[in-house]
Amino acid sequence: METLYIIGGSGFIGKNMVRCYFNLFDIVVVDKYIDNNYFAKYPKVQLIQLDLIENQLPENIKNPDYIINLASIVTAERDLNLFDDMIKTNLKVLLNLFKRFTNENQLKLFIQFGSSEEYGNALSPFTESIREQPNSPYALIKQLTTNTTLMLQQNYGFPAMVVRPGNLFGPLQHSSKFIPYIIETLRNNEPLNVSPCEQKRDFIYVDDFADCIKEIILQYKKAVGNIINVSSGKSMSLKEIIEICKNELHSNSEVNYGELPYRENEMMDLKCDIFKLKEITTKQFNFQIDKRLKNIIQL
Repeated sequence: METLYIIGGSGFIGKNMVRCYFNLFDIVVVDKYIDNNYFAKYPKVQLIQLDLIENQLPENIKNPDYIINLASIVTAERDLNLFDDMIKTNLKVLLNLFKRFTNENQLKLFIQFGSSEEYGNALSPFTESIREQPNSPYALIKQLTTNTTLMLQQNYGFPAMVVRPGNLFGPLQHSSKFIPYIIETLRNNEPLNVSPCEQKRDFIYVDDFADCIKEIILQYKKAVGNIINVSSGKSMSLKEIIEICKNELHSNSEVNYGELPYRENEMMDLKCDIFKLKEITTKQFNFQIDKRLKNIIQL
């Protein structure tokens, strides 16, 4: 089997990718922190605990055919003091990986994770060719790593591309994230204080997302040098999400819409155009968000 490195693979997305891919690839997970209890279920997965900000991967390990770089600080905060840590985590890890693998002829595709938040206040649906308008430190740093990734590909022939995910949800997601928080609150029949929740987001279930990434890997020659949106291509209001979950759970929670204000510079409709995803993978995807929400509720 071909070898897949998942950098930052001990987080929510990485663990689900391991679950989805463990029969398809020889997987190497690299992370500063390793959840050994989780990975005990996958004994064939090689685990490397390493801080890639300060260190490079050793030379005496199997060379990768593919690398997925998930390493990132994810935050919705607008605090400018976060810049230094985010630059270290996002940009320095990327550059260290480039230095380590730039001369590895076996490497076919390096997938750098961007974010749909890079589009910021641009009009949706977002196409990969529009000019980004990031409106948070996180989004701005993500755009910086996107541009750096493409520069490394164009100037040095590094086989890299950028994926811009929509709003991911699924098993193992932290309880503070929107959908897990909503489900847990409604399940406990507790009051739910939220904004008016008219803002729309482009949600994608983590298993569907992993399937899209697998299809991109299969078409790696066409993917190199591209930015590709990976999402459902449809937006749904947060209010719709709450009501679906409330009905499915038969919850008695009182939902207080408008109790909280919108965030500053709130994006009201974040929807990604996925024409390029379909064009490069030559596949029609069927994303059923309602069904996936019911799946996650039943876990």
